[in-house]
Amino acid sequence: MSNKNIVRVGLSLSLGLVSIGLAREASAAVPGVLNHQGRLYNASNEPVNGPIDLEFAIYDAPDALSPVWSEVHTVTFEDGFYSVTLGNTDPLEDILTGDEMYLGITVGSDPEMTPRSPIDSVPYALVSNNAVGDITPNSIVINGTTIVDENGLWVGDPSGLVGPQGPQGPTGPTGPTGPTGPTGAVGPAGAVGPAGPIGPAGPTGPTGPTGPQGLQGVAGPAGPQGNQGTAGATGPTGPTGPAGTPGATGPTGPTGPAGTPGATGPTGATGPTGPTGPAGAQGPAGVVASGFIAGFSSQPTTSLAFISPTVSVTITAGQKIHISGTSALGAGATAATSLNLYVCYQSGALTTVGGGMFGLTSPANQRLTYSVNGIAGATAALPAGTYLVGVCGSSSNAANWTNYEYSYVSAIVFN
Repeated sequence: MSNKNIVRVGLSLSLGLVSIGLAREASAAVPGVLNHQGRLYNASNEPVNGPIDLEFAIYDAPDALSPVWSEVHTVTFEDGFYSVTLGNTDPLEDILTGDEMYLGITVGSDPEMTPRSPIDSVPYALVSNNAVGDITPNSIVINGTTIVDENGLWVGDPSGLVGPQGPQGPTGPTGPTGPTGPTGAVGPAGAVGPAGPIGPAGPTGPTGPTGPQGLQGVAGPAGPQGNQGTAGATGPTGPTGPAGTPGATGPTGPTGPAGTPGATGPTGATGPTGPTGPAGAQGPAGVVASGFIAGFSSQPTTSLAFISPTVSVTITAGQKIHISGTSALGAGATAATSLNLYVCYQSGALTTVGGGMFGLTSPANQRLTYSVNGIAGATAALPAGTYLVGVCGSSSNAANWTNYEYSYVSAIVFN
């Protein structure tokens, strides 16, 4: 396939996602790189595959002859898709200063594509000329003079900083009692006291079991025969002999005639119907509400964050949310590792549901489908309010998870 036939169709520029110049925590430097994604088709409207050199250049005018910045990347295309990180060789902090800039792309030995694409702002970057909310600078310098140093101390002109003291306000309410402090260490043992009086004797214990029988003694020798005694008195009369055998029983007489049956008695009155028992408790209601969304996944970061688009649901106190999500994630030219996935809900702090799936991996140049689900409020009741739900996660190897596609998220609210 000749590079001369390659044309750009449906090219997606992620330059609108540039975060250069946005406020970060004071301990974190703003990266001088940006992610760029796109898709290339050849002249036959077929997606390109395999490695091709791409040159990216930034100009300060749509028709400028020389770029103010450029980089060449060897990109491996998969079904026309590609993703590169610009600024690895030459950082972009001093290039994207807020002036209007244009991006030019050259594929292989082809001429640079036309027209050049303007580098636009993301929505929140439109207010970057004015600090809105908290700022986290390392120091504050105005016209070359330091006003607040790196330790947060005011070192500028002190005049006008302190106004007159206002009237004393009313005494505030007494704060709540603080928690009880920890129990102190056990003190040393006291001296042994004097011995007490002897207590009364206890009851007699039960009789012990009988000991084994002793051996039978040996019989002694027979004594000498005694003298014959006198005749004894006459014994009593013997008992009477048994009675004679009784005579045989005579034959049984004939059965007498049957008596006339008596009349049937009247039927008794029907008793009163018993009272109706109380009605049982009403069973729980079924599904209350549901929601669904589909859209592009986000590249995982090293911190826990939503990876999929989110569904917004509103619940009353005690209701539960069944969350089901599927995301297509994978690696570019280098295999990706250490991905942890969960389903999450957010109404304030981002909260995970269940134990999650840990240590997920993807081979180089492949994309896999990962599915997670869970029930928010199953173990602890949720307060009433509106919640965002979806697939979230993090990876210590986030830089290699660059091959991602659509996510699908559904939510069902039930009692």
